[in-house]
Amino acid sequence: MSAEKLLPWAKPLLLSSTLTQATIYVLRPMITYRAIELDANAAQVGLIAALYALFPVILALQFGSWVGKLGEAKFVIYGTVAMMFTSAALIFSNSLVTLAIATAAAGLAHLACMVGGQSMVALRAPRQSYDRYFGFYTFSASVGHMLGPIIASVVAGSNGTLPKSTSNAFLLGVVLTIIALVPVIRWRNEKPTVEGKENSEGTFKAAVSLVKRPGIMAAIYISLAISSVADVLVVFLPLFGTENNFSPYAIGAILAIRAGTTMMSRLFLGRLSNRFSTFQLLWWSTIISTLCCVAMAFAHTPITLGAIVFVAGFSLGVGQPLTMSLVSQKTESSERALAVSARLMGNRFGQFLVPALAGSLAAASGAGAVFIGLAVLLATSIFSVKRN
Repeated sequence: MSAEKLLPWAKPLLLSSTLTQATIYVLRPMITYRAIELDANAAQVGLIAALYALFPVILALQFGSWVGKLGEAKFVIYGTVAMMFTSAALIFSNSLVTLAIATAAAGLAHLACMVGGQSMVALRAPRQSYDRYFGFYTFSASVGHMLGPIIASVVAGSNGTLPKSTSNAFLLGVVLTIIALVPVIRWRNEKPTVEGKENSEGTFKAAVSLVKRPGIMAAIYISLAISSVADVLVVFLPLFGTENNFSPYAIGAILAIRAGTTMMSRLFLGRLSNRFSTFQLLWWSTIISTLCCVAMAFAHTPITLGAIVFVAGFSLGVGQPLTMSLVSQKTESSERALAVSARLMGNRFGQFLVPALAGSLAAASGAGAVFIGLAVLLATSIFSVKRN
């Protein structure tokens, strides 16, 4: 990435983003392990994972509207505080019902962080530097995604195929979010960078009008497919590991490998963008990701699975920052928070629907069948790339 100096708001945002993303990658795998400890079957694991995205699907567009009134900086703070409380709630979630409620709350808290952070980049970064700043932002997320599973597996320990203490990992989430508040808490009195426009049509109609513009719906669908695959991997790799007698340490390492190679892809995204078109990058990265998902279904040793995930992490990492950039480039500054939220709503809709379907598939055919389903989802998004 370029050595050019970052704008003043960027460093605190990137540091906070790294820590909140690490938190969510501590929580999500451990929620699956806690569900298994509570004797959840594969379908119930999928349902709990789906509930993570339920409220974000309902409220994502409204959040985009509120950013223009409250300010993107406050959203980052509110989301981080909410994530701290939900991490604490997960410690005491000793039934599937309370676990599901806490999981849903964690999804809403994470959405607030994402809407605030992505809106900040979209509104404050120079238009000609979108690829660079969104690359940095998603890179910071990947750092968190890499560190979270590693630290969580160490803190939680291992009793063979299950952790010794998922509660220790949830407590780690509380600590990480407290630290994440430190660099951004001074933003608590900041006003919105761009005041949201009052739209007589209403938020939903305004969003529908927005996504009808050429290229935006395709970008949202591609983003939905990629984010759903990444989300399902976080949730179902622990289940796949227990079926194949992988230790939590091995699963933590594999999740970290996925995040690490995603981070590598974003580190080199600027150079790749200079050499290849957005169409070429989205096309080939999606094809490679599809093939990797098929291969995962037949990987029955940690080393084999880790090698496949190594490649998949790189290819999956290319698409997200490109779709963020595409959506931002095709909208005016006053519309950008809503556009970011529409894209995130698409992501969360996929993360609501796909895990529930994956859970049903895993219950019928085993966790390995989930990867075939993910390959099919990615394959459908290839056609969106082709048309645009």
